[in-house]
Amino acid sequence: MEKAKKFEDKLKQLEDMVITLESGEVGLEESINVITKASSLIKEMEKELLDTEDKLKILDINNNTIKDASKDYE
Repeated sequence: MEKAKKFEDKLKQLEDMVITLESGEVGLEESINVITKASSLIKEMEKELLDTEDKLKILDINNNTIKDASKDYE
């Protein structure tokens, strides 16, 4: 079973897709294929980011409340 790609690898793949589309060297059919794959990849990355954000929410035992650690990075 192939190990899931790292987020950074997915981002690089997406960047390569953008470069391919911006080059104008691919035809309409290939552009549609690249856009379809990019859209799927973006959805996958978005889910991964949301899952990571959920993991950043930690229980603040002292106050017995949920602390959203992601707010610390804004």
